[in-house]
Amino acid sequence: MNKPLEEMNNAELRRYLSENRNDENAFSQALEVLMSRKRNTKKYPSPLSMSYDEVETIFKDKIKKISD
Repeated sequence: MNKPLEEMNNAELRRYLSENRNDENAFSQALEVLMSRKRNTKKYPSPLSMSYDEVETIFKDKIKKISD
């Protein structure tokens, strides 16, 4: 028997999502649990309302964080 979704770690939830991608109910529940764990997400304005330099700075910061 599978663990309850709330007891799965993120890797297990992603695997569960992949295995149940055709089961709308199971997929939806697992995605909701996974997304509820996401915290401190920074929201940016639409790129269309930003200058090229602002968008470039955001991407460079993201790439730097990933490579560190």
